[in-house]
Amino acid sequence: MDYKLLLDSVVMAGEVMLRSGAETWRVEDTMLRMLRMSKLKTAQVFAMTTGFTVTLDDPSMDSLTVVRRIENRSMNLERVDQINQISRNFCCGELTVEEMFRAVKKIYREPGDTKAHLPGYMILTAGFTLMLGAAVSDAAIAAVAGIISGFGVWCCRKVGLHVFLVNAIGAFLIGMTAILCTDMLPGNFDLHSIIIGSIMPLVPGVAITNAVYDTLHGDYISGAARMLEAFVTAAAIGIGVGIAMALLQVM
Repeated sequence: MDYKLLLDSVVMAGEVMLRSGAETWRVEDTMLRMLRMSKLKTAQVFAMTTGFTVTLDDPSMDSLTVVRRIENRSMNLERVDQINQISRNFCCGELTVEEMFRAVKKIYREPGDTKAHLPGYMILTAGFTLMLGAAVSDAAIAAVAGIISGFGVWCCRKVGLHVFLVNAIGAFLIGMTAILCTDMLPGNFDLHSIIIGSIMPLVPGVAITNAVYDTLHGDYISGAARMLEAFVTAAAIGIGVGIAMALLQVM
């Protein structure tokens, strides 16, 4: 077995999972299962929310160690599921190391967030607004706010802005769009339901869930870090909407 190729595949898989919002314990478990297929004496993984360390060692070879720093993270559970499936196929003997490497590399090179996802913002924001009991007209405004916010978030990520600013700008665009539309368009609108429904794609629900999972699995550092990350994200959303309301003098 090509241990260097195996290690490269595992490192790419772990990076994809951490960047896509996977739980820390899941990242460690998946990477460790893949590494143990080498049958070497030592296979270790230490993962946190901001990076991981991987080591392969055996008396018959020089130690192989990789440290990888993860700076940008988003939620893409589809990519997590794809990596998990590749890991299962490899551990069951259905894939060789070379085939696994090519499959992981294909996912690794795929862009995490594209313009094709923008219609999803419209569907989510409109759907959440309707779930809050708002009218169809309110859902239509929420859909407009959602796609404008989604485009703003996508642009911010493309230029490499800090995640706090990305969420604050996205929430600010939602607040501005919702307030301006309800003020300028004829009819009665539920502004609060529109804003609440529109910010749902930005709310760190998965981050909070992952924080609980990591804590229950004994990863207290990662659990606390994810909880703090969720708090910072929520603060950014509140600041963004608050600035929009303050600028337009809405109480």
